[in-house]
This record gives sequence, structure tokens and C-alpha cells, in this order.
Amino acid sequence: GFPVSAGEPPKQLKGFEKLQLAPGAKTTVQFKLEPRDLSIWDVASHDWSVVKGKFGVFVGASSRDPGMLSGSLSN
Repeated sequence: GFPVSAGEPPKQLKGFEKLQLAPGAKTTVQFKLEPRDLSIWDVASHDWSVVKGKFGVFVGASSRDPGMLSGSLSN
């Protein structure tokens, strides 16, 4: 999720991996975010511009998953 100041939708998909886990099982999944993943189109400069601030990070079965894990990252 982009900072509110970016004016972007509240959630955007930036990584996806489908996993099948048994109940209680654990695993590690990693996603590499590129600068473009943290950017928005700047109409004035006609180029991508990296947004600075605090981004929401969400992990779940869907964007409406009530058991979704959440955290944040700052750049």
C-alpha cells in the first residue's frame, strides 16, 4: 500500500506465489521489490518517480482476507 500522499489505490499486487501448506506448517517466501514497484507516473516529468514514505505490506489469500498479515516498510 502506497502512502496516502501518493494518491494511489489502497492496495496493489507487487508479488505473488501460491503455496499449499498443512495446518500449522511454516515456510519463508521472499519477494524483491524494484524501484519501479515503489514508483508512480509523474505527469509533469513524463517519467516514473519513486515515492518516499511508509508503505503498507499485506500478506493473505486475497485483498479481503480477514486473517491477512500486515506490516510496513519505509524508503
